[in-house]
Amino acid sequence: MTMAPMLCWLQTCKKKNGWVSVRCTGHTLQLVINHALKNPQISKALGASTSLVEHFKRSELAASNLKLKQKQMGTPEHKLVQDVSTRWNSTYHMISRLLEQRWPVTATLSDPATQRGKQYLDLKSDQWTLLEELAQALQAFECATVYLSGESYVTVSALPPLVKGLLKSTHTSYETTPVQAFHGAASKETTARWSGEVTFTDDKQSKQIIAAALHPRFLKLKFLTPEERFSFQNKVHALALQHMDRNTGNQDATASAEKGSPNRRTVSVLDSLLGSDSTDSDNSEEDAHNQKIRNEVLMYFGEQPLSKTESPLSWWKSNEARFPALASLAKSFLCIPATSTSSERLFSAAGNIASKKRASLTPEHVYCVFLCTLIVGKDGLFFLVLDFEC
Repeated sequence: MTMAPMLCWLQTCKKKNGWVSVRCTGHTLQLVINHALKNPQISKALGASTSLVEHFKRSELAASNLKLKQKQMGTPEHKLVQDVSTRWNSTYHMISRLLEQRWPVTATLSDPATQRGKQYLDLKSDQWTLLEELAQALQAFECATVYLSGESYVTVSALPPLVKGLLKSTHTSYETTPVQAFHGAASKETTARWSGEVTFTDDKQSKQIIAAALHPRFLKLKFLTPEERFSFQNKVHALALQHMDRNTGNQDATASAEKGSPNRRTVSVLDSLLGSDSTDSDNSEEDAHNQKIRNEVLMYFGEQPLSKTESPLSWWKSNEARFPALASLAKSFLCIPATSTSSERLFSAAGNIASKKRASLTPEHVYCVFLCTLIVGKDGLFFLVLDFEC
């Protein structure tokens, strides 16, 4: 799907249904790391590492000699990892594996049996030192990428505290100047690209911060200042009221349509000016409803944070009766995935649709997935096919 039709589709969804797009955090991390790795010395070291790995990938003799050296040195017999430009963490895995296999690799290249022209592929001492520190600097970003790409737990609510943690990790001091420059560039890019998602402002609602507030583990909102926490609690209160009023309005409209319009009592002009009993009653009910939601919000934010091992979805299921308004709101936000990893893995045109990884799919489901990947309109938009059963 090209960018122009995608933006048009997103604008249509926002206008008709009120849907707001959430950026893929995996892609944003990719942009952050790619920008930070543009340091000349880092680029040169990574280029040399890629050439080194390619040598062992292409040469069967070199791979066999490496395996022999691994046995002799008692090193784990792991293959070297090739990096891929579209996945930044493959660079991290390549570096980590090279560091693990440094001495077998060096011994293989320095062996007399190795061609003389290939011995120069070994990295210099300062490049090995640079890769050691770079691997340490990338470890926090790798951890965040893996966690946010998960499918069996809530992810989008973890983005604000994770971003704050990533920024904190960039304050670690390193000896090599290139890695220091990497940290500075990564911190600057992270702040620039995620400022709207993890920073609280009165005029903008961050879906990620709302999701974090509705996650019982992060309800203390420690990534915000005390003043911002108080203001955000008021924001959650207003959002819960709006959400409940919308649901109640839909239910009342349905009930009125089924029962017919009720007869309204005639109110005189004087009563309307002075305030009739019915108006006072309505205001009293509205105030009571408002105060009920307010008490619910205050009681929720006074709860103890959930432990790391407990599921927020199970917690909301058990406490839905105590926090009915917030539980309904949580269903709308905690279901948002932080990345598009799952959908890309399922509908990726780069992989085989009917392969061993989908061997358990029935022929009918393979047919459905196949059509979803191939039936593309002239504007690059997917059409919904309704003439088959899935």
